[in-house]
Amino acid sequence: GLLLLDEPLSNLDAALRLVMRSEIRRLQRSLGVSTILVTHDQIEATTMADRVICMSKGRIEQIGTADDLYQRPDSLFVAGFIGSPPINLLQGQADAHEARVGDESLPVGKNASGPVVVGIRPEHVSLGQGARSAIVDDLEPHGRETIYHLRTAFGPLRALEAGAVARYRVGDSVRFDVGSTLLFDAASGRRIAA
Repeated sequence: GLLLLDEPLSNLDAALRLVMRSEIRRLQRSLGVSTILVTHDQIEATTMADRVICMSKGRIEQIGTADDLYQRPDSLFVAGFIGSPPINLLQGQADAHEARVGDESLPVGKNASGPVVVGIRPEHVSLGQGARSAIVDDLEPHGRETIYHLRTAFGPLRALEAGAVARYRVGDSVRFDVGSTLLFDAASGRRIAA
């Protein structure tokens, strides 16, 4: 049998949505039925699906596990759609293993040349140490984590830091470093593999 669900949780409040996500997964397992669930909500897609089909304008952008789409997005569309807070996407110019972004160069670990977009997940921006400096423009405390909006030589950058208490305030100068990056061809929007 096959179960087809089209936006089943879209009209529910947040608390009921959370309960129903678990309930649908439980039902699906107990019935042993394949399920196709259509949603615009990335949280629903990534928490409920064994495999995700990410579509744009009626075309399949990528098929894979939630981890595949998050760690190795095939396109800028997938990179921007999957992840909360959203990925930082910075325009740059690549030459060999570096990309010039804003006023600085960033090692990208891939051999590329020409216009690129560098993707940096907010959790891959490490605050408190590193060779680069930033100013905290804004912050969003979320209880168990804080999202910092930084002004950097690259341009605006979001950083995600775990912890219930924000370590920095608006206006603070902070050191930071960038961990892993994703690299996309600016013209095609496709990811440049290592």
